[in-house]
Amino acid sequence: MDAPMHVPTLSDDQVTLRPHREDDLDPVLERCLDEDTRRYTTIPLEYTREMAKEYLTGLLEPSPAMVSWAIEVEGAYAGTIDLRRMPVDDGAGDLGFVTHPAFRGRGVMSAAVRLAVGHAFGTLGWTAVRWQAHAGNWGSAKAVWRSGFPVPVFVPDLLVERGRLVDGWISTLRAPAPDEPVAPWEDVLATLTR
Repeated sequence: MDAPMHVPTLSDDQVTLRPHREDDLDPVLERCLDEDTRRYTTIPLEYTREMAKEYLTGLLEPSPAMVSWAIEVEGAYAGTIDLRRMPVDDGAGDLGFVTHPAFRGRGVMSAAVRLAVGHAFGTLGWTAVRWQAHAGNWGSAKAVWRSGFPVPVFVPDLLVERGRLVDGWISTLRAPAPDEPVAPWEDVLATLTR
């Protein structure tokens, strides 16, 4: 079995990625009760404080399959971002993230994505990072677009959510990777709204 993945603290001039802490409980619960979070993630619709505690407890233990960070901005919890290892020989994984509603629209997740992807390629030695999202999740698409991911592809029935298939978008970034957009945002919009 693989060794647990270390959760290092990473930062730039906008965000800090750090291990989760027990005092993240209230903002994690707020995030999980948010309407857009419920719409675009697989969290249970009847989310409770006990579920948030269980979720955080799981993140406090290092995992061989995932590294998960709390995103911090000016001392406040702003979201979660993680890398989930795929069982492939050349090293690759999935990128997942969710922003606390108070921090949306500020470029916070774009900065977090750049740091996490840099860690995946530089420290973990991965050759690819894959992102998937519900079709229509423009905030998620913009965060990865700003970080150099190729224009996403629309895939019918890509994701499983609450017992049903939902349409999704997918994009894979390969190392070495740019950390800025590779196409104008208008091209992304045109491709995904066809």
